[in-house]
Amino acid sequence: MELPVFSAKVFSHGRTGELHLAHTTLSTPILFPVVCLITGTTARGGGLWKYILQADVSNGLLRRNLPVMSQVLHFLDFIPNRVHELKKWRNLGIQWRYNQEVSPPLQYNSAIFLDSGGFKLLWNKNVDLSVYGLSVKSGKGYETILELQRDLGGDIVATLDYPLPPGLTQSEAKEWMDKSIKNAVGTARYLQTNPDYQPFLYVAAHGQDRASMGDYMKQVFKTFQEKDLNNSPFGLAVGSLVPLRGAHKYSAIIEILRGLQENIPESRRNQIPIHVFGVTGNMIPILAYLGIDSFDSSTYVQEARSLNYIDHKTRRTYPVLEMEELTCNCPVCQQVNLEEIQNSLTSEIRCRPLPNGHYKSKYYGDIALHNLEMDFRVVKETREAIEANSLQEYLIQHAEKFPKLQSALEVIAKEDESLRVRLTRIMVSMPQKQEPNLSQRVVSLKYTPDDFNILNNGYCPTKDRRVLLIIPCSGGKPYSKSRSHRLIAERLEQALGKKTELIHKVTLSGLYGPVPEEWENEAAILGYDFRLEPFNQAQIDLIANRLVSYLKRHSDRYIACIGYATSRAYRTALEQAAQQVSCLCVLPTKPKTLRLTEFFRKENVAELVEQVRTSLN
Repeated sequence: MELPVFSAKVFSHGRTGELHLAHTTLSTPILFPVVCLITGTTARGGGLWKYILQADVSNGLLRRNLPVMSQVLHFLDFIPNRVHELKKWRNLGIQWRYNQEVSPPLQYNSAIFLDSGGFKLLWNKNVDLSVYGLSVKSGKGYETILELQRDLGGDIVATLDYPLPPGLTQSEAKEWMDKSIKNAVGTARYLQTNPDYQPFLYVAAHGQDRASMGDYMKQVFKTFQEKDLNNSPFGLAVGSLVPLRGAHKYSAIIEILRGLQENIPESRRNQIPIHVFGVTGNMIPILAYLGIDSFDSSTYVQEARSLNYIDHKTRRTYPVLEMEELTCNCPVCQQVNLEEIQNSLTSEIRCRPLPNGHYKSKYYGDIALHNLEMDFRVVKETREAIEANSLQEYLIQHAEKFPKLQSALEVIAKEDESLRVRLTRIMVSMPQKQEPNLSQRVVSLKYTPDDFNILNNGYCPTKDRRVLLIIPCSGGKPYSKSRSHRLIAERLEQALGKKTELIHKVTLSGLYGPVPEEWENEAAILGYDFRLEPFNQAQIDLIANRLVSYLKRHSDRYIACIGYATSRAYRTALEQAAQQVSCLCVLPTKPKTLRLTEFFRKENVAELVEQVRTSLN
């Protein structure tokens, strides 16, 4: 079997390339839409993904034969504990099932890029995958993941890796980086000795800064040489950047990417494609300028779920329910009607077809596919600018439209004389923008549920608090300073004034269970980093049981106990607790969907405020 190869053509700024796979060739720069492919027991799975992938006959991604990316463990979110169903997907493969099972028939033969799903495992080490015949605990996790990628039909695969949360201690970061490199070496050796499966391999790359990324790359190339793997073609896929992108820490992203590139051997730079996980949209021209070849995006779906529509001129998002017209000429917007979208999305009908025969998810799909087209346009414009040797000019014009990116250009210009000269001439009046100086808390992934349990320290709430309010934890610490907790506090303050002093907030931590507000600044609370996933039923049971014990012990001190959660995992924990303790009221009563976005919905917050007000009165 012929090995897949990559070759790049370098221009004055940026580069284009060709990734030759077994049955197709991809041109770079390229954007991989992140999708969920295993959404049920068949390829005809419903919901939003059905329309994004194939039910929209004109614009579905598989209908258009576009390359896509998926995370190989996403089946845990859709068919949990359905071992037989996963076996069917593995036996038949994703591509075959879609081509054979959907109607009208598909002829999909483009590339499927399967990521390892390492980030799912990072925070959910206690999830038992053995029921699926999978194991990542024996030191051969990379082999298990690669075999899953093979069976599902990955044309491009990324090695099993472990992302680095912001602020992770250096010792733990080094430990996880070493594990990621070990997995990359093991994967490459496995492919070298199993010639029947030859996908294009991306070695996941992580670093906390320029120096650590540089050390990571040196170790990768040194180890590959020692193991006689240098002749095996591979690319580099940079992870751990999404939190930096969310915090607009562009200089940190640029420095990490430079640490990667400057440590690729000169003789191999045009043979090694570079992918960046999860950073896309308005960053695409900057990434391409830095020599990045491919990107992936799930933002188009996330915005659609929040009913946000990306404007084709300004690239800013607008609430679709508040729009008055569609002026976009993309293929999606040419076939939709704004009034129909708005009426359908505001309909009270759920889980069954609307009078026009469509499900609501069809209209979420329309918004998502439109949003994706906006990203595709940026990639197209970027490629054209590269080939016209005008990427630098395009980049400057792009940054003028999006002032938040101007700090990124200034960082690049420090080591780019030609850009620095142009910025001096063209953008002399560019405002100096300071990137957020987030006080970097140090976090650890080694905290366990045993490190904090409010039930074991003799805690007793004071009697002057009358209403117990339970809300999920936040990524930001202390909880009270996070966006979600501040929103609830502000709305309650506006409505109730001094009566808010009668509310006792207890945070439901995904790791520890109940955390009274008086304990938010404890080291174990400030220092942990954990994500509770819906498939981690053992952890959901643990925090639900701790909450039940807290309520049984202390509920008589309150006149009302109210839980407010919209994310599926935390909602499940609250509902499990409410089944055992009748005093717990779970809100919102009818969330439109179980996602974090519902937490901020005005109607849901208003329901919470009214419930608290009624209880206090």
